Amino acid sequence: MAAMWLWRGLEDELELLTPKARATSHPLTGKEGSGGWSSVRQGDALVVWTDKEVPQKHRLVGVWIINSCSFAVSRMPSERREDAWRRAGLCGGGALPSPRLYRVSIVHLEPVRIERVDAHSVPRVGNLTGTAAKNGALLASTESAPVWSGEYGGGQSPADAALKRVARTAAAALYTLGLDIGEAEVELGGNGRTAVRAIWPRLSDRGLAAAELRRFAAWHAAACGELQGRELLIGADPEFVFVTPDGRIAAASRFLNGGAGAAAGSDAMLVGRRLVYPVAELRPRPAADPAELAANLRRLLLGAATRAGGRQLRWAAGAMPVPGLALGGHIHLSGAPLTSRLLRLLDSYVAFPLALVEDPAGRKRRPRYGTLGDYRQQPHGGFEYRTLPSWLVSPLAAKAAFALALVCAREAHVLDDIPSLEERYVAAYYAGDRQELAGCLDRAVSALSAAASYAELSGHIEPLFEAARRGDTWDERSDIRHKWQIPIEL
Repeated sequence: MAAMWLWRGLEDELELLTPKARATSHPLTGKEGSGGWSSVRQGDALVVWTDKEVPQKHRLVGVWIINSCSFAVSRMPSERREDAWRRAGLCGGGALPSPRLYRVSIVHLEPVRIERVDAHSVPRVGNLTGTAAKNGALLASTESAPVWSGEYGGGQSPADAALKRVARTAAAALYTLGLDIGEAEVELGGNGRTAVRAIWPRLSDRGLAAAELRRFAAWHAAACGELQGRELLIGADPEFVFVTPDGRIAAASRFLNGGAGAAAGSDAMLVGRRLVYPVAELRPRPAADPAELAANLRRLLLGAATRAGGRQLRWAAGAMPVPGLALGGHIHLSGAPLTSRLLRLLDSYVAFPLALVEDPAGRKRRPRYGTLGDYRQQPHGGFEYRTLPSWLVSPLAAKAAFALALVCAREAHVLDDIPSLEERYVAAYYAGDRQELAGCLDRAVSALSAAASYAELSGHIEPLFEAARRGDTWDERSDIRHKWQIPIEL
């Protein structure tokens, strides 16, 4: 069974966190529950609980390194951290009105404690990184009870909508810097907006840290065990719009009036105080194969054509085919545990390649939409990856996105090259700099082609890579029915 280890910076000692994972002993002392680096095996996880760099001599192939960027973050100038947060839409935009400060403890994407803090108190441990440190505002050492607390692994989050936003901002602030566990200082304005102000790369409360790391380790062991024999399914809910000849949007609710559970329906949007339904959304039956899922999508498009056919409307997809209206192509995965490692692989091997071929106008979708690592857990036990634009522009883009997501999910334990952890590629993604972003394309091809699943799925993936190498981009002004072979008039 996969194990989880904790490294506190002592090069020759690791603490085994996973309860009853496997019996190991330190190679020098023989002490049970501890071990050297040689005890770590493929499929294990290693929590880096220090700001020291993992020694290069330890080649941890196939090991999930948690907080792998703590060394780089501890040496990163505050301006670079703030630039990273600003790119991801986590700070900037001016001062917040009537702000309140919160310190949020995060363990692998989930909040475990939220405390209200005083901006003029002294921090309990470590140094701040971010705006608060630069401005001299320090976090509190409060004795009061937290305003919210939970336990890792239960999928819990605050019921209060404002605190929920604070927790999401804190988790995103850590994720953006390549961290998975730590604390973030988040400001909440009276208008409901949030802004990250500072982070720590670990939890300051030792008792909380000990309890939550053990829960995290138990979750990891259970998640790895549940993978045995589970079928990996992929689903989707891409969006598109109906555009009139004069460039206006025809409300999708006029043609596709199915509700949230319908296979083809419309998506709600609040404009002022009015709820409108301008965007069409398809919800095909999940499948284990990209071609099957694409076929399920085409059947829904054919069905939609019977209700909204005719030449008077253009069916448009992509990132932003109509100025100001961003579209998404969410991908659902079930049968694979949601991990920050998998999210970063999806960023690297799905979002980056699609960004290389999207219409240049799609850059305006980010960062409000298209933020790296954007996800939502689903009632069916899986999750949806929400970063992508609407790849419904063509079957080629759709099947490539499905196949790349499947390879990432199947090979999450062996894909060790993660370009989305490198600042230059992340900056290029948000800036729409295809020339810089293309620098990771050959690396992606090399890593993917070495994975066991690639041969089966390469036929769907390689046309996208070839288009990216040629510098081709999709045209969001075209009608998607042509490439999906949907008759214009039925």
